[in-house]
Amino acid sequence: MDPVSDPAKLKAEATYNAAADHFDDGPLAFWDRYGRLTVQRLSLAPGSAVLDVGCGSGASAIPAAIDVGPRGRVIGIDLAERLLTIARSKSLAQHRQNVEFRRADMTALSYPDASFDAVISVFSLFFVADMVAEIRELWRVLRPGGKLAITTWGQECSSLALKHSGRR
Repeated sequence: MDPVSDPAKLKAEATYNAAADHFDDGPLAFWDRYGRLTVQRLSLAPGSAVLDVGCGSGASAIPAAIDVGPRGRVIGIDLAERLLTIARSKSLAQHRQNVEFRRADMTALSYPDASFDAVISVFSLFFVADMVAEIRELWRVLRPGGKLAITTWGQECSSLALKHSGRR
């Protein structure tokens, strides 16, 4: 990944790295709950390729890895290396070999067009200055017929799963 120089991204990275040791504590259990619920709504097929942007400590990437099975693959990306370290430890403890965690910027994805069957963003989209451009980028890496799931804050926390029509 290219070095991050954007002040807002550096601030988010520092904040989440500082909070990493307590990210999975009881009061923050919503990460796991909404990560699992978002993945459940996708109904991922075994063997699918999944990208989880803003994956944190693996709350949605690990359930996705379980759902896609050993022939599937999941890549979780995040700016916060300390959260990625926790995610790696959790996946190793569960003997998950079909998930990997990389430090990367979700606004500058290096994947070719139509690389994934599903793309997940749980509580990460609101960090992006240009959300429309970011959604366009997430659609770009999604295969026709693939699914995009975005979970965000609102009056009621909600998850939206959309199916890619193949049109850009």
